[in-house]
Amino acid sequence: MSDHHVQGIVDVAREQAGDAVRRSPFLRPSDTARLLKPLLWHEFELSRAAAGWVTAVKPYETKLKLGRWTYVHIRHVEALEKRLRELPGGLGEERSPAPIREAYERLASAPSTAAFLAGYELFYRQVLAACDRLLQQADPVLDAPTVDQLRIVLLDRGDILAWLAEQQRFVGLDSAEAQRADEWKAYAAGLWTALETASAAGQAPSFPPAPAYEPAGPIPAVPVMDEARFPPLESHAGPATAYSDEGMSPLFHSVRQMVYINATEIAPAETMTYLYYSVQQMPLAFYYDFARHMWDEFRHSEMGMRRLGQYGYATTDFKWLRTSVLPEDSDARYADMYAWLTMVAEACSFAKKRKAVEAFWSFGDAMAAIQSEFDIVDERLHVDFGTKWGPELYKQIGDMVTPQVMAERARKRRLEELQHVLPDEIDKLSRNFPAFCGFHTSKLEYGNY
Repeated sequence: MSDHHVQGIVDVAREQAGDAVRRSPFLRPSDTARLLKPLLWHEFELSRAAAGWVTAVKPYETKLKLGRWTYVHIRHVEALEKRLRELPGGLGEERSPAPIREAYERLASAPSTAAFLAGYELFYRQVLAACDRLLQQADPVLDAPTVDQLRIVLLDRGDILAWLAEQQRFVGLDSAEAQRADEWKAYAAGLWTALETASAAGQAPSFPPAPAYEPAGPIPAVPVMDEARFPPLESHAGPATAYSDEGMSPLFHSVRQMVYINATEIAPAETMTYLYYSVQQMPLAFYYDFARHMWDEFRHSEMGMRRLGQYGYATTDFKWLRTSVLPEDSDARYADMYAWLTMVAEACSFAKKRKAVEAFWSFGDAMAAIQSEFDIVDERLHVDFGTKWGPELYKQIGDMVTPQVMAERARKRRLEELQHVLPDEIDKLSRNFPAFCGFHTSKLEYGNY
């Protein structure tokens, strides 16, 4: 045996002895990081799964809640990331490990809403259990920063679990639906077991075969809409021109049309879920901002719908926009959509909303005035998000643009959609923001309540 080989054996023995000395019933910083990182990615994938199912469910109220949980889960990710970046090794790659992502994408390919929620709840409870185990292991003094962040993550569990229980309370009344949900929950349990077993062994997971059902989600090719409660507007060129259709709303000749416009923001919110679920190469900070933006749109819809009900209107008194499905033949479709939303629709909305605020106050409608004031605050934030992340989305497809160029492109595309705009006017208007907004934005009758 060579001297070099003998020395190698000695070195290994020393390392093993050192590890034996360092073994402890208490978590070291590196142990905390190792246990915390999977929890972050599970929360991230729970957020994606919730977003992916927004357009697959029918009830409006369920869409709102899934939009809310999308945002809540990504807030958990943000809390965990803050601690992970303080620990040895940091976060590493800002992307879910492939086995975790595959498990959640399999889970989300459910045949019905009840089946998806049954599997979603099982996965979420497993994540909560892992959080509880880490809380029990972590020293409350040594690892207090981790404990604090985990407590933030666990603050929302009661709300989420109570909502899930209510959604599944009456599934058993439909025997076929109950069977699908039970089979999918069992499948979800198999997915989780395969994932955990493979992780413990350091191997790739061998996932069980899915029950033989056609997937209803996530991000279905045709978004589901409750047409009985929300009669769709069928004849319009797109959301930007829909509000010039007098047949959409009995409030068309009233400043209260702004409240109806708020209520219709469920459509862009749903369109945004396609981008959120599908774009995979962006930094985590993008998903934090985008989920906030998306949840704001759901929230704006909810506040508009609430006020319409207070006015005494039913949803059937209005026509509603269909959710736009982005065409598959354009690599830039997601970036184009985001640029249009932030650089055109939202950027041009401030003057109209400020006038609406003053009109509502003059008519004594404090609720409508204040909700428009909050709307303005949110929209300013969204334009900032678009300025920050729009160019990054274009960069992902190899198109380097500045925020100014991105905004001009979005305006130009919008003008090209309006067939009555002369070609020589398009370039001029796309470069002149105030003139463009004056040309593009629909008017409200501020003097009528």
